[in-house]
Amino acid sequence: MPLSYQQIISYYKDCYKEDSASINLWNVNKFKQEDRLILEGQDELGTGFLPRLPIPQEFAEPMLKRVAMYQRERILLYARFLFVGKVTIKGELKTVVSPLLFNEATIEQQNNSFYFSAQAEDTEINEALLLQLLPEDNELSQQLINEDVHSPSFWTSFFNHNHIDIHSLELLNYPKLAEHQDIKKALTQKTPRLLPISMLLFVERSSSSRGVLHELESIINANEQSAPICKLFNQTFEKRAVRLREPILKYDFLPGLLSTPQKKVIHIAANADLGCVSGPPGTGKSYTIAAVAAEHMARGESVLIVANNDVALDVIAAKLASNFNLGEVSIRAGQKAFLKQLKDYTADLLAGYFSDDLSQNPQACEDELNKLQRLLIKLEKRFLAFSRRSISRGLHLHKLQAQQSTWLKRVYLFFTQGSINQWHRQWDALNTINKHTVTRETLAAEYLNALKKNNLTTLVNQHRKSLQAFNQAIRSRTSSKQLALFEKIEYATLFAAFPIWLASLNSLHRVLPLNREMFDLVIIDEATQCNISSCLPALYRAKRVLIVGDTKQLKHYSFLARSKQTQLLAKNNVPESSPGAISYRDNSILDLALKTLTSAQELAFLDEHFRSKPELIHFSNQSFYQSKLKIMQHRPCTSSGHLHLHRIAGTRDASGVNPQEAQSLLAEIQHQITQDAQTGITHSIGIISPFSAQAEYIATLIEQKIPQTDVIKHSIRAATPFGFQGEERDIMLISFAIDNDSKRAAAYLNKADVFNVTITRARQKQLIYLSIDDSLLPEHNLLRQYVTSITTFNAKHSMTTEIDTFQQEIIEVLARYKVDTWAGYTIAGTEIDLLCRYAEKYLAVDLIGFPGPWANFFELTTYKLFKRAGVEVLPISYGLWIVDKQACIDKITQTLECGINNISEA
Repeated sequence: MPLSYQQIISYYKDCYKEDSASINLWNVNKFKQEDRLILEGQDELGTGFLPRLPIPQEFAEPMLKRVAMYQRERILLYARFLFVGKVTIKGELKTVVSPLLFNEATIEQQNNSFYFSAQAEDTEINEALLLQLLPEDNELSQQLINEDVHSPSFWTSFFNHNHIDIHSLELLNYPKLAEHQDIKKALTQKTPRLLPISMLLFVERSSSSRGVLHELESIINANEQSAPICKLFNQTFEKRAVRLREPILKYDFLPGLLSTPQKKVIHIAANADLGCVSGPPGTGKSYTIAAVAAEHMARGESVLIVANNDVALDVIAAKLASNFNLGEVSIRAGQKAFLKQLKDYTADLLAGYFSDDLSQNPQACEDELNKLQRLLIKLEKRFLAFSRRSISRGLHLHKLQAQQSTWLKRVYLFFTQGSINQWHRQWDALNTINKHTVTRETLAAEYLNALKKNNLTTLVNQHRKSLQAFNQAIRSRTSSKQLALFEKIEYATLFAAFPIWLASLNSLHRVLPLNREMFDLVIIDEATQCNISSCLPALYRAKRVLIVGDTKQLKHYSFLARSKQTQLLAKNNVPESSPGAISYRDNSILDLALKTLTSAQELAFLDEHFRSKPELIHFSNQSFYQSKLKIMQHRPCTSSGHLHLHRIAGTRDASGVNPQEAQSLLAEIQHQITQDAQTGITHSIGIISPFSAQAEYIATLIEQKIPQTDVIKHSIRAATPFGFQGEERDIMLISFAIDNDSKRAAAYLNKADVFNVTITRARQKQLIYLSIDDSLLPEHNLLRQYVTSITTFNAKHSMTTEIDTFQQEIIEVLARYKVDTWAGYTIAGTEIDLLCRYAEKYLAVDLIGFPGPWANFFELTTYKLFKRAGVEVLPISYGLWIVDKQACIDKITQTLECGINNISEA
């Protein structure tokens, strides 16, 4: 019998519940006094000598009431063996005061005395802490299954065996307990300590996890599921009416030039219940998401965009505003308050301030766009037809020349010269196509603006109550009041005017009701950072889901023990091999979706990398993306010189700081600021270190040494990879902060996702500061491989060695104009018949009609590819070269702007 979705979702809910519970144990020293009791004297409960221990009435009596009142939100734990020290978590150096062991505890009253007890067989190891102390050991829980984890001597031996620098001998005093002042003393020490301390903790789950858990429970009990959830868990979905045909997509109603993969993404989003997009660094992922949302709006559909963090949503919101002029109608929800701009805008709508401006007719814009699109199609067909005829004319002319039949050539030219000379008009036709394309983009922007205003007019005039409720909701000071107001809104009406919503996953329950399939499309961005459970409420709200991410970038982090996950699978009767039920701790929502998809038509790969100089993306492209990325900045002038390695005689101190690297890096920033002031060109500057202690140290130096005006002007920021995912700078400086005595810390750098993000943030230049001898690292270590790639990088310039006579003639003529040329040069995976460069301008010459590999012509999709890469294309027919060579030369030189005055004497 197949598994029900209730079983699978219950498994994910339980995993999320356990995962959320352990997160709040990182620093128990910050717990309020009423939530924590440090035991005194001897802990004979932990040894098993006593079944229970007495506790003070002033703590126990109120706690009994609170446990009863908050039994769903909180849990009482008996915790012991306290770790106190600094630990690097997600690249951030944090103060950790956390128990190694804990059990769920109960308080009981007998006469006027109070006691607590714990079930010994329910002891849990704080695996989240151990995984941070031993990040390379992925099978930790398996090693500990048969060990006596209750014994202090076991833990002392365990840490000594693993060569972790922790003072643990004090733990051998157990069951005699240390005191609270010993925690304070340990916090001042450089080396972490294990203390014989036992305590009771009243642990609060985060409000976001409570909201997610409540919504997961509601989904489990729901009578119907959304189509994406059914697809994800291989369930039959029968409720939706079958569409007779696919929707007519409005690619041409969007400003901007979409690539073929981007159009595929829009098609998947409009048609598939569940689709995935892989977006490597710098491939326009955020722009593509914004384009998908704008296209859905153009067809009258609603879109919810969610992510695990606010930075990703801010970038998409900026794209919607700047590229598609949809800032006012894309709702950035889930923060403490909505944007002041949105509040003012809705108030002004209700006050009638925009009544005259909202009269634009989108239908008129649409009609004009359709008319222009038909004209473009007609012009493009005519241009392609003429190009096809040019091939046959050129081949025939060459044949006559090869036969040395002068009179037949003259006869042929007598009848065809008029047609051949029409290439002058074809150049004009190509210019007309380009001008109309620019006009189309302007009209598309006007269309979206008119559609936006028309929808707002309808809302103001016909559904004023919904707008008033919305206006009150975004002004409410409490989330409960806001949610109550949101529940009064007719969402179908509101979505017509405000069709695009953006919210973080942990705030979704506060800003939108849990209505099944309330959005036509839900997009999950940065999906590798999203755990499966927290995404299910978003999927429930969706008719279709598009999951966007990159399996080679930072992944979500789980503190759930493997042994506990196995227990939860068994609890919910879910076999480990069940479709749809994969490891919660090891997989993101993107991983689950990729395992679920059955067709390549539901998956798209964004392969055009625009961000970086070729040298800067070279290692990642080869090491993580199998060289599948088209590097749009690749040119014949591409060379090394954008990636600089500075070897520093630095040392890493006990706190994880390398001062020498930081000082060298600061000097470089100051030099760059001075250089920019002299040249008048301002570069943005970023500083990244995989270790938070170093990033914070550098940030402090910048604050002390660099004026705030320069920090703002150059967008200077220092952070870890987790702080820079989704961001980029013109110039990036990387401080790895390790030396020859900290090779253990280098193991953290060998995490592929962390390393990939670290080295792919720069657009123009990257500087690396290194104090370790990389040859001491293992050969498979990513840092060692990366340093080697820096010294061996050689820009590959793919071009033909066999140049035909047509190419050779043009090359020789252009050489007199000091034009550089490359025959058969490859850019973005496409061979160019003849690539020309004068000064800083490039021109791709498409040679048509000469027999051989270059006889054919470029399709217009290739013209558009090169336009996205910033290279203009000019077609030259062999026939016109024979008939009017000078016209061809003039056209090439005019396009390159290298005029007759530049002709060489030679």
